Amino acid sequence: MIITIFALVAGIAILGGGLYYLVKDKEDRESRKIYLITALVGAAITIGAVMKAAVFGL
Repeated sequence: MIITIFALVAGIAILGGGLYYLVKDKEDRESRKIYLITALVGAAITIGAVMKAAVFGL
């Protein structure tokens, strides 16, 4: 239960940070690539935590 909640919070934080800096540094091509990957990793963690919570419960 604690791990699922921690993963959900961490995933949302990573996703939010990646999206924030993706929009902030949209002119720099290399930064966009890094922040897009960061946002995708955050999305994957969030989706995984939500699916775990849906299947097994919190």
